[in-house]
Amino acid sequence: MTANRDWSGSSGDLWARRWRDTDRALREVGAALDSAVLDAAPNGPLAALDVGCGPGTTALALAAARPDASVLGCDLSQALVALARDRAAGIRNVQFVASDAEQVAREHGPFDLIYSRHGVMFFDNPVRAFATLRNAATGGGRLVFSCFQDWELNPWASEFAAAAAGEAIEAPGREPGPFAFADPQHVRRILASAGWMQAEPRALSFIYVAGEGGSAVDDALSFMVELGPASRLLESRPLGEREAGIERMRQLISSHERGGRVAFPAAAWIWSARAG
Repeated sequence: MTANRDWSGSSGDLWARRWRDTDRALREVGAALDSAVLDAAPNGPLAALDVGCGPGTTALALAAARPDASVLGCDLSQALVALARDRAAGIRNVQFVASDAEQVAREHGPFDLIYSRHGVMFFDNPVRAFATLRNAATGGGRLVFSCFQDWELNPWASEFAAAAAGEAIEAPGREPGPFAFADPQHVRRILASAGWMQAEPRALSFIYVAGEGGSAVDDALSFMVELGPASRLLESRPLGEREAGIERMRQLISSHERGGRVAFPAAAWIWSARAG
């Protein structure tokens, strides 16, 4: 799937520890994606694959909404899959496996519905990966996924990265990462090359909530220091520069705190396509 990050090790462990923070930050994206998934799901019993299922939130949502669905979630992180399994205890129509999405698609297909909440931007070879998913789809099977729009439209990333570095940071390119699919024309070409038809994105503006509660500023700072583009920039800095970057991040967070909530405007795409 991807070697870009150590999802099966330390990165996955960190995401498992902060899963409530990521679910909170992407709450509105998750709701929009869940709605799009249900719209795409065929009537009657169906088999669905959740790619990069993380803590199982999207898989559990479909399993609850469609008791006639057999939902399989996959993730490279053993820690995230263990968490998802714990959350799914007693739910009979959802399962989770710690494995590469392409391998799972080959071994467990066919699927009537394949979907992902921000889990498909990390493929090393996206055309091959989406072709593998296409080959695991039933005729006319549906694909639904979310991803971020442009770097500049997501100040929770761009502004935090600039604060961490003390200077403006150039937008990421198309290398595997959170913003790899920001350009819809690029994504259309990938999907078409992989055998997916009628690929269309829907723009979603949402609020990225980085911290909440009586200690919202500290909550947000802890979250953003550990996850996201700013965290990787901080890791590469000497101790003194790191401390200065964290202080700039705190100031940025404080400027966005209102009524016990630290929130930033954000933008995502909700993609849908059909197997050719």
